[in-house]
Amino acid sequence: MLTAFSLAYCACLLLCSCMNRHSQQLWPNLKINPVLNKSLRVLGWLLVLTTAVYCITTNGVGTGLVILCAVFSLAIVSLAILLDYAARWVPATAIVISLASMVL
Repeated sequence: MLTAFSLAYCACLLLCSCMNRHSQQLWPNLKINPVLNKSLRVLGWLLVLTTAVYCITTNGVGTGLVILCAVFSLAIVSLAILLDYAARWVPATAIVISLASMVL
């Protein structure tokens, strides 16, 4: 479950990094060029697909889709709260969650 959450959180982070406002919140001094923007978007959607495949293969189709919806809802809510109140912590949180999912 933590692995699925870390994949979903990283996917949402990559997809929100493509948007101008969110990228300015995360990295105020960095201007993202169009090539990097498109590659972040493609990687984000690949992680969404990877998360879906992971949830479905580990839990079956019915339960996997329910877990997928729950994991993405939790990832989006936590990312939205962090973007509003502590935008500088978002990349560090992604690293910590990813490392925790590898260890556990």
